[in-house]
Amino acid sequence: MNDSANTAVRKDHAVSTQAMLIALGVVVLIAAGLYFVGLTQGRKELSAQKTEYEQQVEQGNQALSKSEAELAAVRNRNHLMHARVAVYRTAVDLDQRNFGIASGRLQEAADALGAIGKDSSGIDLAKVSALKESIETSDFTVAADLASQRAHVLEFATELDSIAADAN
Repeated sequence: MNDSANTAVRKDHAVSTQAMLIALGVVVLIAAGLYFVGLTQGRKELSAQKTEYEQQVEQGNQALSKSEAELAAVRNRNHLMHARVAVYRTAVDLDQRNFGIASGRLQEAADALGAIGKDSSGIDLAKVSALKESIETSDFTVAADLASQRAHVLEFATELDSIAADAN
């Protein structure tokens, strides 16, 4: 009886071990299935977030480009205004018979005009370049009659005013 009892116990033990292995296999398959489902859902969400972030980066780049263009336009307007101030101060310096300072101020105006670059503000670069050349070739020497020199400087101011008005 001992043998048959051991055999029955072994059969029961074998059946319970086999059932446990089957249950373990089923649990592993369920876990693998759940892992796969979670992985695919996570990838979908990650892909959606990536697309959203790429759109935000693109919008940021567009805003940056627009801001850079606006900054270039503002800088060019600033250079133009600096040249206008230098030309008007040249006229004042001539009235005060400060010929050296007047020449220096005209050079400042020419340098400011030379700093103007291409942008979208509508400043006519051909006119700016021609005016810069004209200013650079001007020479103010000590003279008894300042009217012609002052008139020449005021012509520069008028041209600068015209360029500034066209740029608006």
